[in-house]
Amino acid sequence: MESTPVTPKSRKAKAQQSKRPAATRLTEQDWIDGALALLQRDGVGAIRIPQLCAELGVTKGSFYWHFSDVDQLLEAIADHWCGIQNDAVRGLTAVESLPVGERLEVMAEGLINEPTWLVESTIREWARTDQKVADAVRDLDLRIFGVLQKAMLELGFSPTEARTRAGTLVFAGIGFVHSRRSMPTPTSAELREMFDLLTRR
Repeated sequence: MESTPVTPKSRKAKAQQSKRPAATRLTEQDWIDGALALLQRDGVGAIRIPQLCAELGVTKGSFYWHFSDVDQLLEAIADHWCGIQNDAVRGLTAVESLPVGERLEVMAEGLINEPTWLVESTIREWARTDQKVADAVRDLDLRIFGVLQKAMLELGFSPTEARTRAGTLVFAGIGFVHSRRSMPTPTSAELREMFDLLTRR
C-alpha cells in the first residue's frame, strides 16, 4: 500500500486549526475571570500575558483583541473587583434590617467562612500597590465596622464598648486572613466562641 506523502501545513491552515470556534472564543469577562483565578492562586505578580494565555489555552492574539497590554487588564480586574466590593457594601444594608441576633449570626458566618480568606489575603496584598483596590477594601472594612458597632449599641454596650468590640472583631477577621499560613487555622467552633465572647454582656 502506498503511503500518502505528508506535506507541511501552511501557516494559514495552522492558524485556522488553532482558532477556537466562535461560540467558545473568550470574552473580556473570561479574561478577567481567568486573571482573577491566577491572582488568587499566585498573586498579582503572576498576571503576565504568556502565563495567562497558557492557563486559558489561547494565543496572545486573543488577548490583544480585548486589551492593549497587561496594565489595561489589571485596570479591568480592579474595576470588576471594586464592583464586587460595592455590591458587598450594599448587601450590608439588607443585613442591617435584620433583628440584631440574626444580624450578628450573618456577620459570624462571614467571619468563619474560610474559603474566602485566600481571596481576601490576595486582594489585600494587591491593595498595597493599587489605590482603587485599596479604597474599595477600606470602604468595605469601614462599612462592616459600622454594622458591628451599631449591633453592639443595640445589645446595650456603651459607645466606647461598642467601638472596642466591633473593632476587635474587624481586626480579628483581618488577622485570620493574614496569619493563615503561619498560625493554626481556627475551627468554626473556636471562631464562634470568640464571636460569642465579644457579643455577650
